[in-house]
Amino acid sequence: MFKVFNSDIGEGFSLSISDLMSGLLLIFILLLSSVLLEMTEQKENNEYTLSMVSEQEKAKRSIIAELSGELNEFDLEVDAKTGVVRIKESLLFEYGKHDVTPEGKEFLQIFIPKYSSILLSKSEIEEQIGNIIIEGHTDDIGSYNYNLNLSLMRAFSVADYIYSKGFADFEYSEIFQAKLSAIGRSYINPLVTNDTEEHRMQNRRVEFKFSFKDWTLIENDLQIGKK
Repeated sequence: MFKVFNSDIGEGFSLSISDLMSGLLLIFILLLSSVLLEMTEQKENNEYTLSMVSEQEKAKRSIIAELSGELNEFDLEVDAKTGVVRIKESLLFEYGKHDVTPEGKEFLQIFIPKYSSILLSKSEIEEQIGNIIIEGHTDDIGSYNYNLNLSLMRAFSVADYIYSKGFADFEYSEIFQAKLSAIGRSYINPLVTNDTEEHRMQNRRVEFKFSFKDWTLIENDLQIGKK
């Protein structure tokens, strides 16, 4: 038994070892409960994140399968991993120009309703899609700035035509247009090296791609969970 002197009240009091141990045990239990609660919350967050990723992976596989099947009639490439649809320059533009050709407009009148239907007709998939992106890409002939402007104007011209009054109404037009954006990438993401004219033709393209809501947040959560 310890003898402790309290100067405030001028008298001593006794504190047994069992009292000290009981106090320490209580503190330990409180700390352990706090740690267990935090671990449980983290586990639930990780399970929720993995569930979201799983649902979005299912949605992506479904979209890619439909794109590959429904767009066979067009001279397009559908990336089997990402679902990116690649459209050759010749389907939409003359070389070095950014205005959509009459033939390109006819193609878009058929392509866009089908593409939008695949992405938006099923509510469980549509709700997960955050953005639909039109990306312009060029070869490496000319300066970076020249090609950046050309790729951006091409993407913008396609988007502008889809928004125009001349474009035929289609079932999911309002949702599609609300999710649509256009960007230019110049020549920084070539599919193949720009070492032959055939390769340059392959790199000159417009891509349609989609992204899911909160995908960046989900990826960040997964990285945190791995640490």
